Amino acid sequence: MHQTDQAKLYCLYMTSDGQISERERELFTGVCEELGLNYSEKKQIIEECEAIPAEDKFDKIKELIYGPAHAQKNDSWNKSYFWNKSYYSFFHDSVNHEDMLWNLINLGYADTKYTDQERKIVEFLKSYWNVRDDVYEEMIDVAETCLALEEYKNWVEDHEELDNKEEKINQINKDINVSLKDIQTTLSELRS
Repeated sequence: MHQTDQAKLYCLYMTSDGQISERERELFTGVCEELGLNYSEKKQIIEECEAIPAEDKFDKIKELIYGPAHAQKNDSWNKSYFWNKSYYSFFHDSVNHEDMLWNLINLGYADTKYTDQERKIVEFLKSYWNVRDDVYEEMIDVAETCLALEEYKNWVEDHEELDNKEEKINQINKDINVSLKDIQTTLSELRS
């Protein structure tokens, strides 16, 4: 059950800006595979999330995070209330929140437009899950670095006249991989 809820969180997030890009779909497919969801489960989640109006997505995310009964509370809720009650949600227990936040940030940058709505959702979850500021900033820095490198790679690929074009593309790919390995190392250390 919790894998489905996690996939719904990602899908609601992806659709919060009104559409799912092809790159977001690819990443979401990978996430669903990692969560052990099959094609029909993934398709059902996408259809369900796309049917929710964009202005309601953030409320649906809150509903997933701390339950339908508490989702109607305004944003001035007292976090300790949720932690001290017997309310159970997989989002409070064994799930690594930093990994989930990284997945969301990665999805947000996937279509090259990290929207205000996506940022608002990520910042809400960062605060709600008590993700350290330095870890969050590293995630954003890595995502922005990878995006800039991808844009540069696209520029290099479009200019046939460049000397050492293949060498430049290979170096850009190496730089992207180093950045991604660095954030994976950070996340791995947090899991320990």
